[in-house]
Amino acid sequence: MTIMQTESILQLPLSWARISTANPAFKLVKLPFNATNWIPTAEVPQSYSFDQLYQSHLSQLPNGFVLQSCGLPVRDYLIEQGCQVAAMGAEAVLELPWRGKRSVRELARRGRRHGTVQEIPLNQTHQHKLAQLIDNSPARQGVQLRHTERTEFDESTRCFVFETKEKVWMGAITLSTVVAPTYFHTELLLRHKDAQVGVMEALVTAIARQLAQEGGERLSLGNVTPLPETESEAIFAPHRHPQELWTQSQLSFQVGRSLNFAYNSEGLWRFKNKFISRWEPLYLCASPRLSWATMAGLLHAMGYVNLVWSQVRDSLTSALPTFKPQFPTPSGHCVLGLKFIRSMMTAK
Repeated sequence: MTIMQTESILQLPLSWARISTANPAFKLVKLPFNATNWIPTAEVPQSYSFDQLYQSHLSQLPNGFVLQSCGLPVRDYLIEQGCQVAAMGAEAVLELPWRGKRSVRELARRGRRHGTVQEIPLNQTHQHKLAQLIDNSPARQGVQLRHTERTEFDESTRCFVFETKEKVWMGAITLSTVVAPTYFHTELLLRHKDAQVGVMEALVTAIARQLAQEGGERLSLGNVTPLPETESEAIFAPHRHPQELWTQSQLSFQVGRSLNFAYNSEGLWRFKNKFISRWEPLYLCASPRLSWATMAGLLHAMGYVNLVWSQVRDSLTSALPTFKPQFPTPSGHCVLGLKFIRSMMTAK
């Protein structure tokens, strides 16, 4: 039986943005195997609550839907509507005003020796420079996952850059609003491969200070998926729901860890953890079911297989000049990830 909730849900899945528009617009990606609608991003009018979106749009989608990076209010509401959920990661949240640890302030001070932080309009010239920064960001090299972040800009997108005296961008952060004009979410977090120590700390510190002066209440540094194994229990245990799918949660962690070679999630965790006021759990939510076919289709649509295969291929290629008699094997996480996909694709 569906339980109706009277309080409006203002929170949205991460990478859904509130903009000045009359009607919501959803990016729909049809998943293979069962044609479920994956909705990685959306543009939502300021006046819409998530429960309104569910009743008027999401619940009407044929073949159901799957959403990633849903916070606790969205998770609980969707469970009440008969949806299924699994844990996937956590969001790093700074409560504003924020001062930060002394060690972070010292790193930011060192970074400011090399340039300044400024907010820039995302005109065509600046979007071209941002694309150049992406090309020079170590975390953006090689095959990338698809549809996992907001890479298109609208009038609500804000962009802050760290610029040297020579007008070179050494770092950039783009922001969108996901709950209210006082809640900012990091979409792109970019660091130039030649950036000096403290550049990103200076960037985050300056953004937090400016948003607080404007009346901002929260700054999200985005999600980390998956969490380090030593941290998962502490973050998820206090919020565990009896209807949460434990097996799917564990497998989503395993698949995520198989991508550490490409995204260094543990390094990302350490970087964001030095700033945060707290970590908030995030969930994968699906209607009517979070089936194995849905999870396999989601990985396929993200380009997971291509990314894992790129590591295998690069490992083989790098080994050829050494003329070793044995070929290197992909990491254990990659092997498990590939076996996981094969099992889901053959599951009934």
